[in-house]
Amino acid sequence: MSINAITAERQFEAGHLRRLQLGFLFAIGIHVLLFLVLPHPHFEPYRLAEKTVAKLVDAPLEFVIPPPPAEIPKKDIVTAIEPSNASDAEETIGETVFDPDAHAAVPVPVSTTGYADFFDRPPVLIERVDPVYPEMARQAELEGVVLLKVGIDEFGQVREALVLKSVPGLDEAALDAIYRWKFQPAMQRDVPVPVWYSVPIRFSLRD
Repeated sequence: MSINAITAERQFEAGHLRRLQLGFLFAIGIHVLLFLVLPHPHFEPYRLAEKTVAKLVDAPLEFVIPPPPAEIPKKDIVTAIEPSNASDAEETIGETVFDPDAHAAVPVPVSTTGYADFFDRPPVLIERVDPVYPEMARQAELEGVVLLKVGIDEFGQVREALVLKSVPGLDEAALDAIYRWKFQPAMQRDVPVPVWYSVPIRFSLRD
């Protein structure tokens, strides 16, 4: 190795060492400057949380009990009635007379349709309207008796009518006429009642 090379290497090492020293000093200067410029942190010592201590409260050993409410007087209840010989005339029950011939109050038998099946006095016809003889039946010389079952209410009005005995060609005329008939209502123990009643209507060309 030549003398010049050795000299250059030594110069490099010396310069490198100088740069390290300058860098170290520069770093120290920066830290000192920051320490002087920046505010210093404030540290407080750690304190344990205070324990909650239950305090005993002196309670009275004697309790004041309020007095009971005033007793409400009860009304006198009559448990027995003493017999008394004295009685007013209004309280005296009259003598009961038994009549074996008296009629018992038996309810009026009523059919499922609302009309009574029994009565003391039958309905009485007070207004009759003759049926109109059908022209076809007249030409065919039809005659006969149409038997109707008539429902008469307690006012004597015809409310229903059924054909019990039919004469073809004359039934409709009989039904049309019967609804315009008027009756005195049937009576049961002097009370008007609705009843079923059979009414024959005769058709004759000789009348």
